[in-house]
Amino acid sequence: MKDNKPWYWIPFLNFASGFPYAIILSVSGTMYKSLGVSNEDIGVYTSLMYLPWVIKPLWSPFIDLHGTKRNWFLSMQLFISIAFLIVGFIIPVSNFFILSLAIFWVAAFASASNDVASDGFYMLALEKEQQSFFLGIRSTFYKIAILTGNGLVVIFAGYLEIAYGDKHKAWSYTMIFVAIFMIVITIYNFFFTPKTETNGELETKTKPNFSKVFATFFQKKQIVLILAFILLFRLGESQLLKMLNPFLVEPIKYELDESATNIKQKAALQSYYSTIKNGGESSKTELELIYSELPILAVMQNEKTALDLKKIHKDDITTYNDVMSKRTKFIDELIKEKGNSDAIPKKGMGISNMDYGIIYGIFGVIALVVGGLIGGFVISRDGLGKWMLPMILAMHLPIIGFILISHFHPEIIFNMNLPYIEYSLDPFYLNLTSSVFHYNPYVVLSVVIEQFGYGFGFAAFMMYLIYVAEGESKTSHYSIATGFMALGMMLPGMASGFIQQYLGYGNFFIWVFLATIPGLILSQLLKYPADFGKKVEEKKV
Repeated sequence: MKDNKPWYWIPFLNFASGFPYAIILSVSGTMYKSLGVSNEDIGVYTSLMYLPWVIKPLWSPFIDLHGTKRNWFLSMQLFISIAFLIVGFIIPVSNFFILSLAIFWVAAFASASNDVASDGFYMLALEKEQQSFFLGIRSTFYKIAILTGNGLVVIFAGYLEIAYGDKHKAWSYTMIFVAIFMIVITIYNFFFTPKTETNGELETKTKPNFSKVFATFFQKKQIVLILAFILLFRLGESQLLKMLNPFLVEPIKYELDESATNIKQKAALQSYYSTIKNGGESSKTELELIYSELPILAVMQNEKTALDLKKIHKDDITTYNDVMSKRTKFIDELIKEKGNSDAIPKKGMGISNMDYGIIYGIFGVIALVVGGLIGGFVISRDGLGKWMLPMILAMHLPIIGFILISHFHPEIIFNMNLPYIEYSLDPFYLNLTSSVFHYNPYVVLSVVIEQFGYGFGFAAFMMYLIYVAEGESKTSHYSIATGFMALGMMLPGMASGFIQQYLGYGNFFIWVFLATIPGLILSQLLKYPADFGKKVEEKKV
């Protein structure tokens, strides 16, 4: 058995895979939502960034055949750090959206290459029984990295939004911090990952050529069924991940500000009541006044925010268009319902980015760690066959929680004070104070159950991919399998924003739940050793 102190390097190596993945594919969506980008654009453009993970099998044999896996993942992690730093400097400029997408796109190729090298290193550095034992640890720290992005990074960004009152500056500093943090992780991996390879070392004694690597993968038994399962297993999850943040941070509803004192806003209110509310005819001038000046408030869990176009800086085109779109859509709905705002469906859950980060970064991480540790342990103890179905159900059934809260919109029951360090421009001034965390137990409970189920259940899927990769060139074969998995995430994710806009959040989550059924059915048709992944007991001498 290889003794290279895996407890020292496996957690941080997999953290270094999950963290950039989270920033590029998930946190970027949170950032763009905060900066005024529409759900449709978020769904399409952030899902397109899955493409490098989809096509990574095209260059994974090159990583397999040239250099060491260790040199590859260290180089890619450093490259990713530099890319995040550049994004941080780009965010304040007017055309930040296109420029940041381009940098994220390049970073995505580096991140996908980092995953290929890290996966190959894991399978080379550990014996098979070690792989099954550390699978839960590996997947747990990978998901912790994702939650660190969705949790702690978002908390940090949300706090800076409050401190500066400028979302672009807040996210700029956040991405610079992310880059520095990624550099620290890279340095740790440089010193603690073992040097177990020589240049060009492969899993087999002979080096298969590029075409043979692909041919042998597609010659595996049940390959059509295997590919269908990999593509469809995350059909529901791929859409859930893209729209869950917009749902939780979207205002609960919009309403008129009856207390407005501005002359133009009062005139717009008067026109609204005399025409739309009472069923009268509006002139073109009156409609222009209503659409531009009608005072509208976005209702959150803990506050009401005015949708006032005049408060937006002239250069901030993205935010201006986002607020204008929300105003226009709400007024269109009011006109359609003849002023009956109660007939307009509620939207999101209205929590802040900081509260979103706390929910995922504290409660979610705890649930995930517990679920991941249990998942890895039971597979190591009993094998994959016994736990495949229960684990898949554990992953997908928690979607029911989001179906319920999206339909019933339960409000806050009570608030809770959490301590935090007050931000100050003076680095020597730190004031320990407290902040009100608006504790919605229904949201927290749904997230906790979902994260526990994910941590517990995803280990089964990853263990099956290791089984699929068995044989020659398992690094490349594992990369091909995960490439198809990424394709199954990318295509549904691209459509998720449009589907959500068409169905509304409540019906969208029902659709997401139904989308998990094909993968569940296919999982029961797969053939694999029931004891695969089970720890081999050492014989007593």
